[in-house]
Amino acid sequence: MGPTVQYTVAVREERLRLLDLVAAVAADQERAWLAEQREGHAGLRGGKLAQARRATREALAAEREAGHLAGSRDWLLVPGVKAELAARGWDREWPPIPRGGVGAGRRWGTDPGRYDGQHDEGETKFLGRLGLRLPVEVGGQLQRACYWHNAEIEQQLQEWADKWGDGPEVILRESVREFGGVTEISGMLAALTSTPDADELTRRAELRRQVVTTGDLIRAALDRALEAAPERARSEHTRLRRAAVEALQDAKLAERRAAMAKAEQEFAEAADKTEAAEKAEKDATFWTTMASRSRFDAERLTARADQIRDLIDQLKTDPA
Repeated sequence: MGPTVQYTVAVREERLRLLDLVAAVAADQERAWLAEQREGHAGLRGGKLAQARRATREALAAEREAGHLAGSRDWLLVPGVKAELAARGWDREWPPIPRGGVGAGRRWGTDPGRYDGQHDEGETKFLGRLGLRLPVEVGGQLQRACYWHNAEIEQQLQEWADKWGDGPEVILRESVREFGGVTEISGMLAALTSTPDADELTRRAELRRQVVTTGDLIRAALDRALEAAPERARSEHTRLRRAAVEALQDAKLAERRAAMAKAEQEFAEAADKTEAAEKAEKDATFWTTMASRSRFDAERLTARADQIRDLIDQLKTDPA
């Protein structure tokens, strides 16, 4: 992937679990694609082999960039981040972020109650932590786009806060966070704090709604990845079922070859042809082993296909 920008984003645990399952499917697809590509390397040596390997790496990079292959959950989310940037017209050059312009924690100006819809009985539903590495050209653009989109909004929110202060709502919320409830002092401070009128509160709420965080975009990219996941899973399910059928056919062919070799062994033994009998015995052992391996592969592939069918069903019922 080269140089990256790292993010850690709070998400719902169930969606993170589904993403990991989809990422496993995508990784299997990429490995199968690579194995097919490397079959064409057989018999190559020296410079021709190096050239073929380089061509495969370049093709893999192109397939990942196009979103066709994704060997990790990072690559699963890259197309979604790009799509979110494009949807907002943010897929363009942005000025560098001033030194110290990006810090950890919640973006300044974000409404403390912004994600109330993602809470249940006072507990956040964003209990999962999605660690993500984006290619620097994508991750850097995401960071710069959010910074400059929010810059003027945050300035207006800062001016609002300078004029009106924290307000009673924030004082009470901080008291609950620090002391587990509203203390007498915090209650008095909240009562004495000047309260902006309805128009000012509406103005602040509207400004806060305009703030867009990198986490907002990455969660939206996660939604896009899971929306596209059933198609990817169905494709992999079809591949696995086809491979299972082929493995079963290989097993039956190997069993026939083993039976023929066994018959040749018995014929040679009856004719007292020791060398021919030993060769036939080795052939029978070889084909019996191949038959067992192929049947095992067929069972393994069928089991994996069944798992992916279950995943498809889960994705269908996933509450976005």
